[in-house]
Amino acid sequence: MLIFVLLEGQGKPVLRRHIRDLIWSDSGSEQANADIRQTMGRIRKFQQDHNFELLSADPQTVWLNPDQDIYIDLAEFIGLVASPSPKACVRMCEIYRGDLLGSSGSAGNGFEDWLAFQRTALLRQFNSAMSQALEIGTELTPQERYLCASRLLQLDPCHEGAHRALMSDAAAKGQFSLVKQLFNACSKQLHEELGVGPDDHTIRLYQELTGRSPTS
Repeated sequence: MLIFVLLEGQGKPVLRRHIRDLIWSDSGSEQANADIRQTMGRIRKFQQDHNFELLSADPQTVWLNPDQDIYIDLAEFIGLVASPSPKACVRMCEIYRGDLLGSSGSAGNGFEDWLAFQRTALLRQFNSAMSQALEIGTELTPQERYLCASRLLQLDPCHEGAHRALMSDAAAKGQFSLVKQLFNACSKQLHEELGVGPDDHTIRLYQELTGRSPTS
């Protein structure tokens, strides 16, 4: 939890009271102040015992030390999603394994509300970057395009751009029966989730791809 709060500060020192009000929002101020002091004490001892200093603090603020040679997957993901490219999207697919801090346990209601907002914002940025990467003409290989489309559909099953990418991949391999299966799956998903059918772009692509089939 604390690492992401500091990462969200974009390298700048974060006020202890901001951390306190987020993570321990359901505690009284006296208890919350004690909790953050104890937490920072445990972190300080752990760092000393293992001879590193990822987090530093003074009486008012806490910050990350960027010169430490410590890999943080969340830090890499945030950097990639902030400056996306098609190749960066492939790496994001490898990193993104589910909801941000999905197994962090329960914190105060204020933190949970803040975290839900951050999750939604990151997912929106990820979705946008993937949508652009899947456009025809980007530098992705067929294998990378398949990876990105499959990952995007896990997160957004109604994303038609991802469905179109998989249909195009199947057609390129001559798997025209699979193209039909994918189109039908897309249509079913959209109808069940949104009550709509595929958009004109998806329909035109399906007609174009199935028109290449030797049996069409």
